[in-house]
Amino acid sequence: MAMSDASRHSGGSGVSPAFHIELRQFPHNLCHFNLTEHELRTTIVEPWAREEWIELGERKWSPHQAKLTVLEGPHLPIEELSMGRGWRSAQRESEDVTVRMLATAKKWVEGGAQAAASGQGDASAAQNDGLLADSLGLELLAQLGSAPAPLRRAWELALARHPERSASQCLALAEGAILSLLGSGLIVLASTDGSGGTQGQVDEGDVHTLLRSVDSWTGQQVSVARR
Repeated sequence: MAMSDASRHSGGSGVSPAFHIELRQFPHNLCHFNLTEHELRTTIVEPWAREEWIELGERKWSPHQAKLTVLEGPHLPIEELSMGRGWRSAQRESEDVTVRMLATAKKWVEGGAQAAASGQGDASAAQNDGLLADSLGLELLAQLGSAPAPLRRAWELALARHPERSASQCLALAEGAILSLLGSGLIVLASTDGSGGTQGQVDEGDVHTLLRSVDSWTGQQVSVARR
């Protein structure tokens, strides 16, 4: 049946189309009628596109063994489904959209897999950066003696340890290292007078503002010391 016929039965009237499916695997066949697009997608075509078995009519159907046919057309009243006439009625009034629905389902499945892989990759990268920042913090702590060191020492360590990374990426690691040490109560930050003399400990509420300033990382205005 032409697409215009299916549209006349469904979209043209403003009523959502119904989907009818047939599963055939000799000597068995099964028909289901009046499925919504959501029902078709989640219970039939997406698992089929993933090459998974689906369970319908007290049987399991394999995409590698059974044939799936999907029709799109009007909702079929119960009287047209009696006496085994349902599939003939569906064929008479609907369009075969099997290829289109399975192609669309494959795109949905591939898109979901790519999104999942991307999310896992982002989470893995974030976890790895956190471990690198913690390791950098421990190295910085080991280098701190009784005298404070400029905050930029953390950035310099990151640059030396990770020459494959950009300066901004190393700065992010250095900031993570400092925040980790501060969170563990192992260090304090102090403002200096530019010649090495300490003026006072940085208030906790000012830490993030200070760490976002480029001057804090390039000059002598901020130092880090063991607690």
